[in-house]
Amino acid sequence: MRHGFSRIPIPLIFALAVAVSVTVTIIIQITVLDVPPAVVAPIETSATSLDTGSSTYSTSVTVPSGSYVVYPTLAGLGKLQLGANTTGWYYRQSDLLVTLVRKSAGNASFTVGSYTVFVREINATHAFILYSRYPTGVVARKVQVGATGWIVYHPVVTAYDTATLNTIKNLINSLGYAVAYVFQPKPDYVRYDPSTKTFYVYFDRVYYDGTVTQKYRYFTNTTSFMPIPTDSAVTVNAIGRIDANNYVLYSVWALLYYQPTSSVKSTFTITPVQ
Repeated sequence: MRHGFSRIPIPLIFALAVAVSVTVTIIIQITVLDVPPAVVAPIETSATSLDTGSSTYSTSVTVPSGSYVVYPTLAGLGKLQLGANTTGWYYRQSDLLVTLVRKSAGNASFTVGSYTVFVREINATHAFILYSRYPTGVVARKVQVGATGWIVYHPVVTAYDTATLNTIKNLINSLGYAVAYVFQPKPDYVRYDPSTKTFYVYFDRVYYDGTVTQKYRYFTNTTSFMPIPTDSAVTVNAIGRIDANNYVLYSVWALLYYQPTSSVKSTFTITPVQ
């Protein structure tokens, strides 16, 4: 009489016996890539790699008794820890500017949410980054971060030399844009008006034919600035992962609006954090 069972080959019986009798361990080697660094204070610091230690930028402001000290700046781009020893310091994160940290250079386009970040290499040392939302851009120097392999695209001041201007113009025309707005990391491109409590960020206009008008446009903000407490640091997570080899860094703006009662040294500390 035939039964409704098929014959199980002898080797398979042995295999099943082994699987039942022993513990099976799966080992997967997982490598965690270090979070790339932030760009700290591009207005006040040069585009060089600071792998260890710290850097100090000092300036002095003189105000009449009873008046406010006003000092606006771009604190940096990326994940930052902000600390202050006096009241009057404020910060705001925005996507008005972006830059990148990458494992390798080269022309590229990255989708970030509903928008695109374009990278166009100018030469071996510099590139232009354009964010399609506004569209705003920066000329950046490619800075090697020690031996990590990461490349930080650090915003720098530009005089629009021929290579830079052609790179910007060619990108604008390829996208069908009429203009691009370029931020210059200079003190006079950031302003705060105490009378209206308005924060201004200025941009050059680069037209599709290569015409440049400096400080042609500004973006403003009168809300969303948050105070930095004196008893604890604030972490601003202005970084986004595109993929394992590319990260986008968003802008973090800072403002000192402070009425001193006596002479004092106000310290604002900006630290990249992982």
